[in-house]
Amino acid sequence: NSYICIMEKERKEVIFTETGKLLIDVAKLVFGGVILAGIMKLDVNRALLFTIGGIFAVICAFAGIAFIALSKKSK
Repeated sequence: NSYICIMEKERKEVIFTETGKLLIDVAKLVFGGVILAGIMKLDVNRALLFTIGGIFAVICAFAGIAFIALSKKSK
């Protein structure tokens, strides 16, 4: 029974770590997309683009860091 508990804990750590990495990657992609869309001559509202994209990138980055911290905390 304790072996199953250890495996479940390791699985939870891996899931939290990988989710954190994924969210950080999404934040980097959104940030890059916002910068590229701002550079290109597209007909978009740049203030809205930078605001929404920046907020979403920051939220994803903080959530990713939180998941990675949770995976380290459970060790």
